[in-house]
Amino acid sequence: MRRGETGLVLFARLLSLLIASLLIAVGGVTAQTSDLTADHVRLVEGVGDFGQPTLTAVGEIVNAGAEAYANLFITAQAFDASGTQVAEGYGFLVNQCNVGVPLDFALQPDHRQPFTAPLELFEADASIETIEVIVEGEAVEPLPPPAAINGITRLSDEEIAAVEWDANGEFFRFGVGCPSELFTEWTWGRVDLPDLEVMPEAHPAAEFVTPELAERLGLNESDFARSMLRFAPNGDRLIFQDEINDVITAAPDGRFARLLFNDQHNRTLQGIHWLPEERFLAYYYGAYGDPVGFFTADAEARRISPDVRNNPFSEIVPGASVDGRRVVLAGTFDDERGYFLYVTNNDFFELLFNAEPPGNNYPAPIPLVEAESDLVDRVYVALETDDGAELACFNRDTGDLIPQTPLPLDLAQEERADWWIAPDEQSLVLAATGAHGGLWWIDLTALPGCG
Repeated sequence: MRRGETGLVLFARLLSLLIASLLIAVGGVTAQTSDLTADHVRLVEGVGDFGQPTLTAVGEIVNAGAEAYANLFITAQAFDASGTQVAEGYGFLVNQCNVGVPLDFALQPDHRQPFTAPLELFEADASIETIEVIVEGEAVEPLPPPAAINGITRLSDEEIAAVEWDANGEFFRFGVGCPSELFTEWTWGRVDLPDLEVMPEAHPAAEFVTPELAERLGLNESDFARSMLRFAPNGDRLIFQDEINDVITAAPDGRFARLLFNDQHNRTLQGIHWLPEERFLAYYYGAYGDPVGFFTADAEARRISPDVRNNPFSEIVPGASVDGRRVVLAGTFDDERGYFLYVTNNDFFELLFNAEPPGNNYPAPIPLVEAESDLVDRVYVALETDDGAELACFNRDTGDLIPQTPLPLDLAQEERADWWIAPDEQSLVLAATGAHGGLWWIDLTALPGCG
């Protein structure tokens, strides 16, 4: 699926002030060097760190050839209506969160990657009509196709910010973009089961995101765009953080707002992981390697766990059971290092198994509850090994940690991965951001099983 427009043209103007930029349509297409071209080129007007006006050309670099290209040199030239050049700048490749790609990154055949190129005007009052982008790069051998992994199907190589399962498990939708942006800034797609057909699809809650909603929630343009506004999949409520990071839930039109947690002003909300029946786990950390705080609740503003300060902090993003009451986290507690089960409503805390936790950019554990006993009996975890990322399953009854399959993850520190289990618990959807981002469907029934 190719990235396209979000469809919220009217609302884009509201959001633009947060990122201090205004997207301006420009008439020129692009130049090309070899197999490299620029696509979706547009001009961004913004405000710099010291209040000065800035101009930036942004878009995507496309490799239509058979070779990969490294060390890209991107030149953006801007022209007025008479064809006179009035500005120039030099650009570089970035990810969906506008972070530069690794130095050894090579743009593979039939791939595209965002770029940004700050421009310098030759005259302050110049008017830009067209932009031409010239791309040069060093041709290198393309990477071999990813090795086939039993039970895992690659669905996309884009940067996936979130996945939402249909309540009946008949399909799931996914958003391409930066996780910290509003979901309306992502490009959404859908995957139907069992044929795994990928198709574009607008998010069903996008129609509710209007300037009137922001006003009703009491948020200005800047605060609205950093609000992490999310709608409960298969539900009828939303959650967001306000200007002082209080967590609030509301109806889709912004009415019936209810405070869930306050006193979060010094914490950075990194993500919301939705569970069934409008429950969710919210997690907080400052940067890679920082401790992760969390709480669980539902979109009706009913607390399931204590607040962030009164839950144990984890070295990984914790994972919650479907009821939000049982949480698996990792770190060192009472001189034991590994993965632990924490029950939020009675302070039950148990070492599950010893292991070295990966970074807080790895997928969270998935604790599964056995229906008859109502106890956690299995936990799926993503571990970091000498050979790369690996999916394993912990059988709580036997105490065995059972390897399942290698995982196709290659994460830099600023990149992240997550996964979501199907309602029938027979498959997982794995997603990652960054230069090696992607979307994968994991058929758990094709793997060794959990004992």
